[in-house]
Amino acid sequence: MADSVVDSIGVNIHLHFGDTVYGNFPLIESLLKNLGVRHTRDGLIDTTWKPYYDRHVALGKLGIRGIFITNPAESDAVLVNWPKRVPGAFEGYEAPNESDNSGNAKWAQTINSFMPRLYHAVKSDPETAGYPVIGPSVIRPQDFAPLSGTSADFDFANLHNYFAGRNPGTGGWGANGYGSIAFNMNLASSAWPGKPIMTTETGYYTDAGNDSIPEDIEGEYVPRLVLEQMLHGIKRTYFYELIDENTTAKNNEGYFGLAHVDGSPKPAYTALKGLIALFADPGPAFALPNLDFTLNGAPPNVHHILTAKRDGSYNLAIWIETQNYDVNKKQATPSTPVQVTFASRRTFATAEVIQFGEDGSLSTKKIKPGASIPLMVSDRIVVLHLK
Repeated sequence: MADSVVDSIGVNIHLHFGDTVYGNFPLIESLLKNLGVRHTRDGLIDTTWKPYYDRHVALGKLGIRGIFITNPAESDAVLVNWPKRVPGAFEGYEAPNESDNSGNAKWAQTINSFMPRLYHAVKSDPETAGYPVIGPSVIRPQDFAPLSGTSADFDFANLHNYFAGRNPGTGGWGANGYGSIAFNMNLASSAWPGKPIMTTETGYYTDAGNDSIPEDIEGEYVPRLVLEQMLHGIKRTYFYELIDENTTAKNNEGYFGLAHVDGSPKPAYTALKGLIALFADPGPAFALPNLDFTLNGAPPNVHHILTAKRDGSYNLAIWIETQNYDVNKKQATPSTPVQVTFASRRTFATAEVIQFGEDGSLSTKKIKPGASIPLMVSDRIVVLHLK
């Protein structure tokens, strides 16, 4: 379904970071609403600061709901009753965040003890039993194995798979494909066999530091990252994060945003907004009509994903999955567009080509429909819309 693309997209926010730009809730609310995103990630915080809850409730009224990161210090009562504090805005629990980076030498023991308690508390209460529990996140490959015994205590495995400035479909930059989507998925599958996977953190930063990329390259990679993760079967991808936290950070933490600290959009924000608008088709599941087609002349690095809408139309997204920027040399590595031909025995009444531009914006061109449609494909997504 086309709408499954939209449902696969989430974004990290920090509404409790009152001393950062996240304290400007009207700006945050506007950015989320204009983006069109439906899923957020924040902290399950036992705070007396009422605006924290009120602001999430306001987002819930816009159809924006969150998963919330838990803490082993929280009691069963707090965990079970917390969703009532944000009515209409809660959609899932997440295990503690990156505990292997917490400074607690016994982090694995802490998580292994906490996960059964969290899962039992949530699933034993009729009011929370329907909420999914997302598993623990770690930052080092070797830290998946110590948590392998928690598999029965969550519904979704968790990845924090960042690409260190590489393209989403990178084959990796270390032994055994280190850093690639497949490499990270294999870590999760080895520790927790059979569990579906969510990525609750991924993204790029755009300052001048190590592994950073220019904003126009981020604008290419972000929509491709959504689709590459979908092609690998990852249920949802949460970008870190909505907005740059500041402009004076001494490391990259301040520059992960899809938008600048003043709220102005980066190309990545504009491109993600366009992707959401293009594929949005909310409603119940429907029978997917098959479409027999080929992409003649497409080399192996031309990737595609076909989606259908309720009105009988199709969106076929196509792109060259390649490295567009050498993060070590700090220079662009543009690819050469290729011509492919969409061929099908079925003909359509109308056809459009929708192209993602350098600033992330979309341009639409009507073309002549037919059984054979030539397309110029580049590293910026092009969508063939057929109806």
